[in-house]
Formats: sequence, structure tokens, C-alpha cells
Amino acid sequence: MPRAEASAAASTPEHALHAVGSCLLSERRALQLGLAFVVLAYIPIALVGLPLFGDGAYYFFKLALDGVPVFPNLRLGSVLAQLPTLAATRLTDDVGLLRHLFSFTYVALPVASLLVCWSIVRNRRPELILLPLLFLVANQINFSAVSELLFSLYLVWPFVLLGALAPNRRLTLTYGAILAPLLLLLHPLGFALAGFLCLVALMNARSDRAIDHIWTRAWSGLAAAFAVSALLRMISTLIGATGYERSLAEPDAAVRYLLPETLSQGVLLSWVVVSGVLAALSLCSGWGRGRRVAQSGLLWPAFLLLPLIGVAVGVDILFGEGIKLKAGLILPVALLLMGLAVGIAGRPSARTDVPCIPRLARLVVVAALTIGLLGTAKSAAWWTATHGLMNATASTETNCLAFGPEEPYALQWPWMAIIDDWATPMNALVFRPPWAIPLLLPGDGCRRLEETGQAHLASWIQRPAARLEATFGPLRSVGSL
Repeated sequence: MPRAEASAAASTPEHALHAVGSCLLSERRALQLGLAFVVLAYIPIALVGLPLFGDGAYYFFKLALDGVPVFPNLRLGSVLAQLPTLAATRLTDDVGLLRHLFSFTYVALPVASLLVCWSIVRNRRPELILLPLLFLVANQINFSAVSELLFSLYLVWPFVLLGALAPNRRLTLTYGAILAPLLLLLHPLGFALAGFLCLVALMNARSDRAIDHIWTRAWSGLAAAFAVSALLRMISTLIGATGYERSLAEPDAAVRYLLPETLSQGVLLSWVVVSGVLAALSLCSGWGRGRRVAQSGLLWPAFLLLPLIGVAVGVDILFGEGIKLKAGLILPVALLLMGLAVGIAGRPSARTDVPCIPRLARLVVVAALTIGLLGTAKSAAWWTATHGLMNATASTETNCLAFGPEEPYALQWPWMAIIDDWATPMNALVFRPPWAIPLLLPGDGCRRLEETGQAHLASWIQRPAARLEATFGPLRSVGSL
């Protein structure tokens, strides 16, 4: 121990040292409590099967019925999250069990990302956990669990923190070497993430934290790998985009893709950005007047507004407003928060005293509470809608039920909006009562079913009705064929 530190320790009363230790212990317990609450908030999402919203229904349908994974638009990396369910289809044909496994696997992605981030920062810069936590708050406006863009972000967050806090570890470089080609196989916008990580790698290559030339060369090589990944992904996006992907480049479609659908969701995204900037200013020294303004007491009120805004978003969701797969604006928000994390890690901490519960821990708890509120609202809306769908199919006496913009009537109530989309016919099979039900088919599907015995669940999804019955349970239409 240096002489100055030894002298300070000797002059510190024993009861003061005990108070410091107790404060640190309380802080750590409160932080863990907040993170545990985030984990608990995701459990209802999995239990009610919310990952089967939209595209997720098709992913599960293919896995349960055909035993094959889905990699839409040649995004081969999406198969990774489907592997547990794919393996389980070789062991069981219980649709309920497979559905829960599918749901828990996709719910585990953001949870695992956050917990890995915490394991990276807890002994180095625990305050950095605020930034991936704020990302998860913003991410609650999205309903897709199977989005390759969100999957990419879950994978990138731990590497950003590893690169910022543990650049001279082989684990960091190994993870980066795996991540660079993987970003090529996920979302078309992965070039933005790869480009950002290239900058992070270049910063580490030129940093004085590199202990020798070997690490400098390693980070330079990793920067080159991310640059190649970004370039190839951009070229693929520009010249190899599918028709669906090109359609999103149209101005109206791009606006719909990028922006959230309700005012409350837009306010939540904006306030996450404000909170992240205030957190960065508050947690770092050397940022001058901006940091002093942030430390004057703005950060805590800013975080307190998050659950209040979350309540407004939750009310909209329960009334069928703001239901969409994903808002693409989540990408620049995530990149901003990642950039702030790198900036904070590169500067000394502004904390000169011992952190106590009312400081970092209470911010974590409030952010966790916001995630819990939004997750509960989405889970409640989905549970209500799936049970409404069950009632809609169970209450009819026909062998086939037409599905269209205004039918069945039971799906037209506002709180049914979360399930009333193109994937509804598949969800009607997955979320069903245990007795025989009619098939729910779009357009002239009932006529085609009677004539051919084929169920056209969507324009590109056609299966024999008997095969559907063998997998998902008894169907009235099969007995009448």
C-alpha cells in the first residue's frame, strides 16, 4: 500500500470503515435486486408466448410443423436462436412444451446480454450498467422477439463493454473475431454496427492502454475485420437486398419502419437519450460545466420520469395502440448509448465518495421498474388477445372460419389489435383450446380447403389440413373432408 494511502487508512476511524463497507454491501445488493427485477419482468413475457407475435409465429410454426429453422432474406445468423427449439423437435412433438422453449429462448437473449454486461462492469465501472439498461428500456417499444437487428444489438453490447474495460484480454479479441463475420449474417443494417465496432477497435489499437505491440497489432487486425464486415454487409445491402428489404427504402415505408407509432413511444425514446446523456455527464470527470450541470440534481428526476412515461406507453398498448414489430430508430439510439459507454470508460470516474443506495442503485431500480411496467403491459395485452382468439375459434360451429380485415368480429375490438395480423391463422393453431376447432383461413381459404384439403394459412404458406391436425390437434374441417 502506498504511504499516503496507509496514512489515510490509519487515520480513518474503525466505525467509519465499517460504514463504508456496509454502504458498499448495500449498494451491491440493491444493484443486484434491480437486475433481478429485470429478469423477473421478462418471465411473464415468455410464459404468455409473446415471442410468437408477428414473425415469431411463422418461425415457431416452421419449427413445430416442419422441423426446419427459418432464415428470412438469407439472414443465416438468425438460426442460432432457433437451435434449442430445433433440437427439441427431435425429442418431443408436444406443441405446448416447444412453444415455451421457443419463447424462453428468445426472451433469454436480452436478459443474457444484460447479465453478461453486468459481469463485465461490476468490478470495474458498475455505473456503466445504466447504459445497456437504458437500451432495454427503449427496446420495450418493440414487439418482435425474432428481429435480427435486435439480436445483433444484444450480441454487440457485451463486446463494446469488453473493448472499453478489458481491451488486453484474449476473451475480448476472441469474441470480436467471432462477432465480425456473424454481423454479416444477420440484419442488413449490421454494417452500421460493424463500422462502429471498427472505430472502437481502432481506438484500442492506438490507445496507450495496449501493453505491447502484440495487442496493438491484434486490435488493428480486429479493426480491419470489422471494416471488411461493414463493407461487405453494405455491398450486400445495396445490391443484394430482397424485394421486401428494397420496399423499406421507399420514403413512406422508411418512415413507418424507423419511427414508433405513438407519441408516448416517441417521448420514451427521446427521454432515454436525454437520460443517457445526463448519466454520461454525471458519471465522468473532466467534462467541464456540462458535467457539473448534470450533477446538480437532474439525473435522478430524469430517471424518475421513465416509469411515468412507461405508464403512458403501457396504456396505449393495452388499448391496441403502438403495436408494431420494431422501430428502426432503436439502432441509432443504441449506437449513441454505446458511444457514451465507451466515452465514460475512457475517463476517470466522477465519484469521489462511496456510492450508496440512493445513487447508482436507485437509478438501476427505477429503470428496472420501467422495464417491468412495459413488459407487464405487453404480456397482459398478449394474454388477453390470445384468449380472445381461442374464444373466437371455439365459439363458432363452422368447420372453417374466414379471416379478413373485418372478420371474425371478435378480433375487431381495440385490445385484439396485438394479434390481428397476417400471422393470426398460425397463432390460432398454437394458442387453441383442447377440443376440436375450425381452421382460421384468410381470403377464399375455406373454399380452397373444401376443394383440395390444403390449408392456405397465408399466400405463401400451404399445408395439408390433415398434417396440421396431426401436429396441432383435432380440427373440425379434417373430419368433414
